[in-house]
Amino acid sequence: MKWTLILLLVGCLVDATMGWTYHNSSRPMSWSQARNWCKTHHTDMVVIQSQEENDYLVSLLKKRSGAPYYWIGITKSHKNETWTWIGNNSTWIGNQSWAANEPNNNHITEFCVEIYVNNGPNNGKWNDEKCGNKKYPVCYKAQCNATTCGRGTCLETIRNVTCLCDPGFKGDRCQTVVECSPLSQPNDGSLSCSGANRINSTCRYKWLPGFLMMGWPDVSCGITGSWSGPRPVCTSYKQALMAVAGCASLLLLSCFCFCWMKRRRRKKLAQAQVRQPDDLMSPSIEEQ
Repeated sequence: MKWTLILLLVGCLVDATMGWTYHNSSRPMSWSQARNWCKTHHTDMVVIQSQEENDYLVSLLKKRSGAPYYWIGITKSHKNETWTWIGNNSTWIGNQSWAANEPNNNHITEFCVEIYVNNGPNNGKWNDEKCGNKKYPVCYKAQCNATTCGRGTCLETIRNVTCLCDPGFKGDRCQTVVECSPLSQPNDGSLSCSGANRINSTCRYKWLPGFLMMGWPDVSCGITGSWSGPRPVCTSYKQALMAVAGCASLLLLSCFCFCWMKRRRRKKLAQAQVRQPDDLMSPSIEEQ
């Protein structure tokens, strides 16, 4: 009973959710007055971003048996302009948002929008109205602030707050720095790192005397928490020389085989040119 009386006295509804909260005034006013009231007492006039939110909002508002209904935060300035949401620049307008035969701009300057909340077939539908007519303001109060998402962007939807983290941060509130897994020290060298394995930190491999590094010595921690790669490979000079000698031997053998096959092909071609048919080697009796 106590809370009921408080709500009646305040004249507004509040839906306590993790996302923004919805409020309305019990006093009808023009669209401009309604928006000023919303910005003074809350954040702004309500902006609807989906059919789900539209239906949810209607379920919270008190049903009315007739006009006046409720102002929502979509408007335009001229007849040929498109309808535009205020505040967070939502672009949603559903296929079934408008009531039958609406918007009709019946009085030429119907540049503001009310939402019907009743027991009829138009419940939850929109109607264009003159902005000077008096309706009940419907507002929202944002839950996002400068500290909600430590290192990210705060997005509010119905019953939810989502943080879009900046590169290199993670967590439900972007509170955790992305780190790469520690790299192990090489057996035949050393590894020195800067930045405690966080993004943009680098590690450099160095090998002991007598060993050869194959690959780039530096790796860096990326924004996804993975080291750039591949890792350099360590080998002794003896193994490197053996590998080079093996490659050289293979190359030499390949050249020998190629030259031998080419010489054999030339020899066969020469033999074919020497052996000509008898009718080409001597003239016929008629020709003599």
